[in-house]
Amino acid sequence: MSLPSRIEAEQRYEKLRALALEVTQNSLTSNLKLTQITPQALEATQNWESSRLRQYNWDWPQNYSYYKKSYPKRFEIALWENSILIAISIGRPTYHATGMRLDVVEAMPRDLGERSNVFDTIILAYEIYARMINANHIRIMNPVNETVRAFYERYGYQYIAKGNYLTRDIL
Repeated sequence: MSLPSRIEAEQRYEKLRALALEVTQNSLTSNLKLTQITPQALEATQNWESSRLRQYNWDWPQNYSYYKKSYPKRFEIALWENSILIAISIGRPTYHATGMRLDVVEAMPRDLGERSNVFDTIILAYEIYARMINANHIRIMNPVNETVRAFYERYGYQYIAKGNYLTRDIL
């Protein structure tokens, strides 16, 4: 039996990503719209570069291109509110595929406008996708500072200093 081609793997996981977003979308009571990362989402992140409150200047267009080429099993999500991008995230399974990594998550900085809280929705989508690929935990990789780390710890994540990530089993 041969391994699936890169194209077959991309197509298979594209369907799982879409289904995870659909299930998450159907569970929401808010007017948020969930999509995969689109060219419009990547363009919208460039508006965040002017923010004084942006915590980390991640180049979404360049890095997304790398993730898309390198990781067919990746998970990606863009959150929209009233046609404005308010958050974006990308991650991938751990190397042994027992967990799901949330590699980068970024919300629209507050000085650029009001927005809903986004973390609950993002983590729900990650957990749904993780279950679909038989992962049993979520890892939030490389928190940008102590305040962000403490925020995730309030959600029950445990910090692992050796790998600089937080982890929580999926219930």
